[in-house]
Amino acid sequence: MRDLSAALQLTREEERAHIARELHDDLGQLLATLRVDLSLLLQQPLRSLQAQRQLHSMDELLQQAFTTLRRIATDLRPAALDEGGLYYALQTLQEEWGRRHGIAYHLDAREDELILDDRYSTAVFRIVQESLTNIARHAGATEVLISVRKRGHALRVYVEDNGTGIAPTDLDKPHSFGLIGMRERVWALNGDIAIGSLADSTDGHGTRIAIELPLPTAPSDAILKPTG
Repeated sequence: MRDLSAALQLTREEERAHIARELHDDLGQLLATLRVDLSLLLQQPLRSLQAQRQLHSMDELLQQAFTTLRRIATDLRPAALDEGGLYYALQTLQEEWGRRHGIAYHLDAREDELILDDRYSTAVFRIVQESLTNIARHAGATEVLISVRKRGHALRVYVEDNGTGIAPTDLDKPHSFGLIGMRERVWALNGDIAIGSLADSTDGHGTRIAIELPLPTAPSDAILKPTG
């Protein structure tokens, strides 16, 4: 069942990457071309003030559409993973997520420790992304710490927040698809995951996700040269 789950995860990621490329290459180029044409039109003298206002409104809508398209494509397959690898992708996520939700995001990671193949990079990124989604929706946190560090032949990932915490009964709910997805990604790489309240929290609040992923010993299996 875990092998099947891993295969399904890989298939989903490939489909996401394909859709993201289609959105960026086709629809993205179309919107960009329309905006260039509209900009040229705005430079022409217009007799009607109403027409000018309408064109400016259209330009704003095109920009919003382009921003939305970029966000959707990034959620499907972060371009940063392909352009600069896991470290760059986590930095980009840090900036975008913090700006979107107004929650302080601290990243503890080193670029030289995160030179991994696409399977590991994608899994770690999706785990962190899903963790942040859960925090934004349920935790009521004001601060988040993400730590992704290599220790020996293992990669350790910690996600901590200062929110309301998580009840033990919430960990095994059948419809907690975010937690289920994280577990499946970890297990697909023969790793371990533990989720619970912060042990050192003074008020009993806050959640900690601790993950350990064993890295293959052969350099060609999981440790590759940087992409980009």
